[in-house]
Amino acid sequence: MVKLLLPFFLISFSAFSSNGDGPIGARSAALGHASVTLQDIWSTRNNQGCLGFLRQAQVGAFYENRFFVKELTQSGFAAIVPVKKGTFGVCYSSLGYKLYRESQLSLSYGIKLSEAISAGVAFDYLNTKIADIYGQSHAFTGSFGITAKLLPQVIIATHIYNPFRAKITDYNHEKIPTIFKIGAQYIFSKKVCLLIEAEKASGKTINVKAGIEYMPSKLVYIRAGASSSPTQAAFGLGVNYKGLKIDLSSMYHSILGLSPQIGLSYAFGKVKTKAPGTGTEEPEKL
Repeated sequence: MVKLLLPFFLISFSAFSSNGDGPIGARSAALGHASVTLQDIWSTRNNQGCLGFLRQAQVGAFYENRFFVKELTQSGFAAIVPVKKGTFGVCYSSLGYKLYRESQLSLSYGIKLSEAISAGVAFDYLNTKIADIYGQSHAFTGSFGITAKLLPQVIIATHIYNPFRAKITDYNHEKIPTIFKIGAQYIFSKKVCLLIEAEKASGKTINVKAGIEYMPSKLVYIRAGASSSPTQAAFGLGVNYKGLKIDLSSMYHSILGLSPQIGLSYAFGKVKTKAPGTGTEEPEKL
């Protein structure tokens, strides 16, 4: 009986589990999901406008146990492949269990327009399945993002998801939310950066997110963050060893509890980029 009622509970729980609604990745989670300026493999979903700055082939996967409810488990994988004039990406994620499942497949492409500006687009396929008797529905949508390195210390970015308000079902004309994000990142030094972001989804209040990342050594990252709607705190650790990245994080909701997450990724080869405005080559950090 409980399992039969769970799909309806999950539908009413849309603030946390709407199809396509929210960034992914353990690093992003540890920073309160202030991820629109982050340049990593999860840019394939979080902001394709960052992909043009990524010039290494990478693969990654993540797993999240949301609020320790196994029916809210979310997992996924991603891969990016640089080509001559840009970077292609693919990302897949799935949330739920056999009676209720949301999945999303994204194909993305980003291109560096100049040494300081990158833009990207994505095409998304979304599928929602509610038990056997209700069947499933699907939709196609897309997103667009742009990222600019104003100064060596300052990065700004914006991202729009589902600008055309695609419908997920004909019943009650249910539409996928349109989500607009704008954010900034300030790099204090090679060891510390601060991120802040505002997100507005259709039908919801503005969600303000912030995070800080500290690198005490070349191998270890310490992260913390928070968001306002819903109000959550976040924390996590990361290890980067010869291209292999292991990220652990958890978000905490005062009523619903913890949502632990783990992420793994691997970057092939080495790449160096010129810092904007300096002409000096340095390893790409973010």
